[in-house]
Amino acid sequence: MPDSKSELVLEFALSADPERDASALNVARLLPGFDTQAQDSGRCRVLCSLEEAASLRDVVLDLWGLVQARPGAKLLLDSRPLDLDGLRQVLRMMDCAQAYDQEQRGDAHCGPRSGWDWGCLYLADISPQAGAHGLDRPALKEMLAREAEARWLTLCPHFDPARVAAKVDGLPNAALNSLPKDKEADRKAQRPGQTSPGAGASAPERVIQATTYADVGGLDGVVAALRETIELPIRHPEVLRRLGVAPHRGVLLFGPPGCGKTLLARAVACESGARFFPVSGPELITKWHGESEEKLRELFQQAQAAQPAIVFFDEIDAIAQARSSSESLRLDARFTAQLLTLMDGVYDLGRVFILAATNRPDLLDKALLRPGRFDALIEIPRPDRAGCQRILEIHARRLPLAQGVDLRRVARKLIGLTGADIAFMAREAAHVCLRRALPMNDLLLQTDAVAEADLHRLQVTEDDLFTALKKLRQRNKVASKEYDDGEKPQDKP
Repeated sequence: MPDSKSELVLEFALSADPERDASALNVARLLPGFDTQAQDSGRCRVLCSLEEAASLRDVVLDLWGLVQARPGAKLLLDSRPLDLDGLRQVLRMMDCAQAYDQEQRGDAHCGPRSGWDWGCLYLADISPQAGAHGLDRPALKEMLAREAEARWLTLCPHFDPARVAAKVDGLPNAALNSLPKDKEADRKAQRPGQTSPGAGASAPERVIQATTYADVGGLDGVVAALRETIELPIRHPEVLRRLGVAPHRGVLLFGPPGCGKTLLARAVACESGARFFPVSGPELITKWHGESEEKLRELFQQAQAAQPAIVFFDEIDAIAQARSSSESLRLDARFTAQLLTLMDGVYDLGRVFILAATNRPDLLDKALLRPGRFDALIEIPRPDRAGCQRILEIHARRLPLAQGVDLRRVARKLIGLTGADIAFMAREAAHVCLRRALPMNDLLLQTDAVAEADLHRLQVTEDDLFTALKKLRQRNKVASKEYDDGEKPQDKP
């Protein structure tokens, strides 16, 4: 594991409004090293080891997300400043080092399945470029060393700069600029937190967008239920063994579109450390008799071989609709029957968990919803007022907000919207700010990089957020076809 002596320091100034500071202080108190004199000194400071921070990653990510926009807020690791992406990289690196120790595969753990093998999977995207005089090895070594430092790989006890240099020395003089082909052994060596292509698929494996529970707003109860149902049996199976019960087999997430079902699945995939098998219905359903069922069986066999594993069915209503006697020979009816057998049949799936999401639970076959298959049925509702504010804060983290922007005041206008609506509004507010601050025609004609002074003019105001909200409501009105027949949407002042 990385050096547990490395220290993480998080500091932020308190405001004159105790109500504004309450949520941040409540989160900070959960961390070891919290300064109990924070309210007296007017500045909160948390000092903890990197190992402690990794064990409480959700708390650290949540706290930094709450306070990073405050003037003077800082996050340091061994006196080096960290941003949110850097913090996530450090935590991912610690997970990788822990997986190295658990898998006991030595340096084979660090070899990527695709990309360039520099002795660390986090450097696989760096491609050697051959110049007119062949490969510049010293420049490549310098670039790899610089990237390793920037990505915090030097904290990993298994990262070896000498091995990186040896890999560079072993390259041919005129290195190809294209990525090397995957090796069969690398393809089979799947690591936690990465996706698999599914049974019978020949497409390259897809990487899930890095997502944590801190990226999910307004669904604390749902996150807690998911962690208890899926993550606890994966991380601590001895707890359920002590209780003498088997883990829940499946979890069904249902609710309106855009409320975070797929986002939650991504967070579970990245946080649980299990192998993740996303299922696309069109990839499995074929017109050939028996082939769809065979692909599904192969998928579950892959998951069993890679357990602990999560099989995720997005929009499961497209492939597992209710059957009837008149439709017993329908292709998807046979597929549904095979899925029912695999989820709760004769053979034990071990630590394979099924996660599914749907907007239409009423279309699903009732046999899927009985205990033993989808044990946990979790509704994802539209966010309430507090949930809207939390989601807005998450999506406003990266926005260069102007002084005086009150997200609570904006959040009061968001009741009834979904998480996807709020994410769209935050992106649109950035574009409103861009159009207001920098004339688009001049910007596109400019050949030089935009001056730093012009970039500093890009500050998102409350008016930008409200303008984006107005555009969102107009967009939703068009999408829901609320206009009368024959009436065309018009821009309104």
